Amino acid sequence: MLKKTWSLDPRHDGRQTPEFGGPHAFNTLGSAGGQTVVGALNTVTHGGDFDRPPIADSVLAIHLVADGGKHYWIEPEMTPTLTDDSSLTQALSDLGVPMGAADFEIVRDSKLFNAVLVSAGRFGVIYSVILEARPQYQLYEQRRLFEWQDIKDQIKNHNSDLYDEPGPLLAVLSGLTGNNHFLQIVVCLTQHAFFSKNLAGVTKRWTFPISGPNPPGRWERVGRKLNFDPLIQADRFENAGNQHSYAGDPHPSLLDIACSHADFLGGVIQGVIHEIEEFVDSHGTLIGPALLTMVATGNAGLALLIPELLVILAILREIVNHLTPANRFAETMNAIKDQLLNPTPDPVTHGANRRAAGVFVWQLICYKAFASQQSDNTYEAISYAVMDQHDYKDITCNINVDSVEVFFDSVDDRLIAYIDSLINYEKQLEYGGRATVGYAAIRFTQPTRALLGMQKWPITAAVEVSCLKDVSGGENLVTYATTLALNPNFNGFLHWGQRNDYKVADVQRRYGDVLNGMPGDLGDWRAALSRITDNGLFDGFSSDFTRRTGLEVVQPKVNWVTVDLPEATLGQTVTINWEARSNPPGTRAALSVTAADGTELRLFDNLPLLGSQTYQIEQHGVHHFTIRTSYIFNGEKRVGSMTKDVNVVP
Repeated sequence: MLKKTWSLDPRHDGRQTPEFGGPHAFNTLGSAGGQTVVGALNTVTHGGDFDRPPIADSVLAIHLVADGGKHYWIEPEMTPTLTDDSSLTQALSDLGVPMGAADFEIVRDSKLFNAVLVSAGRFGVIYSVILEARPQYQLYEQRRLFEWQDIKDQIKNHNSDLYDEPGPLLAVLSGLTGNNHFLQIVVCLTQHAFFSKNLAGVTKRWTFPISGPNPPGRWERVGRKLNFDPLIQADRFENAGNQHSYAGDPHPSLLDIACSHADFLGGVIQGVIHEIEEFVDSHGTLIGPALLTMVATGNAGLALLIPELLVILAILREIVNHLTPANRFAETMNAIKDQLLNPTPDPVTHGANRRAAGVFVWQLICYKAFASQQSDNTYEAISYAVMDQHDYKDITCNINVDSVEVFFDSVDDRLIAYIDSLINYEKQLEYGGRATVGYAAIRFTQPTRALLGMQKWPITAAVEVSCLKDVSGGENLVTYATTLALNPNFNGFLHWGQRNDYKVADVQRRYGDVLNGMPGDLGDWRAALSRITDNGLFDGFSSDFTRRTGLEVVQPKVNWVTVDLPEATLGQTVTINWEARSNPPGTRAALSVTAADGTELRLFDNLPLLGSQTYQIEQHGVHHFTIRTSYIFNGEKRVGSMTKDVNVVP
């Protein structure tokens, strides 16, 4: 079916080459492999590779089945074409695709392709795609722990070390080439150092040559080849899709922590207990490394809280003594939060100092947990083992994570203001007896060609705000993060595949709507949807979500209008015929008759979308017969029209 195979191997310099052997790999991936490939690309899921666009831009052709059963083979315009028509139709015919003119169409149109590419399923079923791939490779990953306040101003500088760091010397000697192409900054939303600092884990990746027939991660994530499975039309592999995330990174992710038993949290609390005990027993003179980081400017103020810290020590020991493997991290953290931040009111034992000590210890626990998760680490493995961190054996706990992802221009001051606003909101939650266990992870990517893609800028920053639902306050933070993103002062773009609270006005403001004086990609997207759905007549893939967000055909039209007498005399009767069935359900039609000076002579309302109407000529001059279709969507009335004239002669 394909006329040629294309290589992304830099040795081929991007030119057309003969077929080359496998194995092959995606150029980029998101970090969670729980989605299908088409589900990921159709919602413009992305990785953190700032030198390349998201997954959707690896698509070269789409096989779409639309409402009504018509098949479309859609490619962008390119020379030479990707496929040969006769070979393509033969191959699809062999698969049972009907080849009649009303059943199948090959379309080479970049705007249509870029519309279907990211469409949240509105165009129909994407049956298959052709993907651009590259020779398999390994990734070298390095993570280092910083303070958010020390690195945040570097994000706007694309020449800073965040984006332009050579690989470590040992890795370079082993074959690693080039500077990092991946960047992720994970910000702990819980502060330390008396509400002045936040931890931030910075992860970078470099491409590394494949190392032999069994590179790290291949066996763990793929394993032995099993039998061919006709259901998926491919071979099954022993470990594919049924293993934990690759163990090259020994530190648990937030999702792993959410489902972990008490061992991880028990170790964190034991470390906190040890440092507080040393401090209390020394009457404030001996301060451990974590405590020293927490107080920042000295321990004099903390020493005043020693009586309250003794009370909290007893609480923490009780919690540790009762931890069992059945206690999940999130549930236990919520219980700790209630004890520390929201103690039973008592004027003697639970005054201002008690609350201050509780907040301090809560921040210390979060500090140590985050520092453990995001501590310094380096490893290398085959590409998918590093990029796909999904735990395929976890079927119970990921529902306990709530998240939203918001997109900004990486050089826009609103990006940093957004993160700092989340940090400030978390501070307010803690003072109010609530808190979150979560993070804001910033990943970077190049722009996408998809019309409704969120990646609009040379380097787009995607901020994923994730919190554990079991810790009361987490859902509050995610709701706040969503509301803040929708605020026109921030105007963040929401991910189509995560929590998305868009209303029609939000989408039209971000993607452009001609009716409201904001031309943009949304108009081209809706025009493409009109082409595939007969201007909204076929609405089988319309849903509550697409109607709420305005991913619909909203502009009615008139297909044709005729009059039987282009010239008439006084007293003659003119018959007007029209057809306007190619419109969304609920479209209405009307006929207006106007004189040459614009005076309305007659209005026929509530007409069918296919019909005829007679009108007797009663005065001289040109008569305008206009069929108007009207459609109300989200309270906005839009009108289409077509006019035919009749010249009335003496």
